[in-house]
Amino acid sequence: MAGDQGDEDPFEGLTLDDAFVEGAALSEPSARQRIEDRARAEAEHRRRLDDREVELSALDDRLRRRARRRSRSPLANRWARLVTIGVLLGVFAGVVAWNAGRARPVSDLVRSDTVVDGAVVVTDRPPAGAGASATPLGAPPPVARESSAHRFVQTQPSSGEPVAWDPCRPVHIVVNGRTSVPGADLALEEALGAASRATGLQLVLDGPTDEAPTEGRAAYQPERYPDRWAPVLVAWSDPSESPRLAGDVQGWGGSSSLAVPGSPAVYVTGSVTLDGPDLAELARLPGGHAAVRAVIEHELGHVLGLDHVEDPTQLMNPVGGWVTTYADGDLTGLAKLGRGPCVPEV
Repeated sequence: MAGDQGDEDPFEGLTLDDAFVEGAALSEPSARQRIEDRARAEAEHRRRLDDREVELSALDDRLRRRARRRSRSPLANRWARLVTIGVLLGVFAGVVAWNAGRARPVSDLVRSDTVVDGAVVVTDRPPAGAGASATPLGAPPPVARESSAHRFVQTQPSSGEPVAWDPCRPVHIVVNGRTSVPGADLALEEALGAASRATGLQLVLDGPTDEAPTEGRAAYQPERYPDRWAPVLVAWSDPSESPRLAGDVQGWGGSSSLAVPGSPAVYVTGSVTLDGPDLAELARLPGGHAAVRAVIEHELGHVLGLDHVEDPTQLMNPVGGWVTTYADGDLTGLAKLGRGPCVPEV
């Protein structure tokens, strides 16, 4: 048809040789080129996989080191026992139940009692019920899948129920960020959010403080925190300030409980001490933010009343691993701790 109309064939006289193919604006790669391109792509893919394996191996080493540190650092509070005060004397008793990786003597709260008309008046504590409401401020949500993989730091001598924080008053937190790592504020907020959701307790972040972490921290510090129990102290520290962080220890935490005759024991203050330089190294690794948050959540678990468990799938397992937030057993225990009694007598 084209010849009949006098149109010329645009391909007449052209030979599809190598020169024509190479000069074409668009061309398909040859089989050899496809093989070479595929080989280069596979080599690049293998290189990236090798790099990723190195990163994951480094992270795994850091997490295992952190797990070993966790297993040594916090908190075997089974030694903590409430000091029994003679009923005839009517004396308030207070026991500091600090979590510790090694057993150490139980110390009483420092007291300065006076006697008025034969009655003992305790002068080293805030007014009873300071900051308390008439009813719990919140309640733990139902646990999606309950698990027995949890343990408590302390239990009530009479009932075996866990010692817990008073749900009728907020749990205040202050932060000393002297050696805090990049992203520390966000990691702490996320950890506090996870703990608050699991327990229903109202965890209130008051802000910064210059209070330094100390062994046997006083539960009542009227010069610094008047008319209330000392808030939970989250301190970013280092081994020079906190010798317990020396060696393979990234953090530790615990709480102090108080028993009033006729009422259950209740936690009134606590602390978390974190090794900033060590956690800064962890934060720089892939997945480091989640790993740092996991350390904080683990220590907050101790502050709220959870002890270590043997189940490796739980965050409160001392060996740790890839668990970076509370699991079923942890959540079941935290829910029980969130249903503690209100104790306005404290």
